[in-house]
Amino acid sequence: MQHIYELERIRTIVKETEADLTKELKSLPDGMLTIRKQGNRRFYYQHFPKTGNRKKARSKGITNETETIMGLVRKKYIEKALLVIDKDIKTLDMAIKHYQPFDEATLMAGFVEKNPGLEVGLYHGMQSDEAWADDYKRQEDLFKEQLIYTSAKGVPMRSLGEVYISSRLDHYGIPYRYEASVPHPDVKRIPDFTIRRPRDGKIIYWEHLGLTDDKGYMQRNDLKFVEYENADIVPWDNLIITYNKEDGGYDAKIIEAMIQGWLL
Repeated sequence: MQHIYELERIRTIVKETEADLTKELKSLPDGMLTIRKQGNRRFYYQHFPKTGNRKKARSKGITNETETIMGLVRKKYIEKALLVIDKDIKTLDMAIKHYQPFDEATLMAGFVEKNPGLEVGLYHGMQSDEAWADDYKRQEDLFKEQLIYTSAKGVPMRSLGEVYISSRLDHYGIPYRYEASVPHPDVKRIPDFTIRRPRDGKIIYWEHLGLTDDKGYMQRNDLKFVEYENADIVPWDNLIITYNKEDGGYDAKIIEAMIQGWLL
């Protein structure tokens, strides 16, 4: 698995955060917050240090200016955050520069070229896609009465959309588990499909939302996606989300596009 892609993704997020904070910093009050205590009371000042055209430092009392005080607190946080972010970006740049792939094909390319026929040994003892797909315990008692459809492989499913997705995954030989638990302590909900992408072994989850006209159903799924996000399961990385159309049907073209774009 090429973990460098994950490092690059994190760097992109950090850079975007840096840009957002830098932009926000320009909108905050000038100067810095200073606090003086007199007995049990606190007095707040906006301190303007000597800099540029300002020949002399000065302070302005702002004890009754709540908005300015809060703006200066926010400014103090952003300035500290930007220093940390700068170090983080340099660290990520260094990691990306020196990262070395350790996948079988990269490390053993020369060996395989010199010794044709032995490449099978690279994967000796590894769990096959088929074995991985079968090696889990499904929670079959979870709303069992809703499992009214059956996939081509005989797996009970909840919707025709799920049956179609499973048929396309089977068509392309993409290994998957249906309604398998997520191996993360903070995720209690069960995704529709857990997929092991053939080209790199990356685990990708797929949720197909069928009852799009049911507000309660959609709200429950919103909570599920918050839980996923807290466990770093997010769209455009390791989570696919598809929806039924308003008439209750599914769009086969979108499902095919997701498979072609993310799983092959």
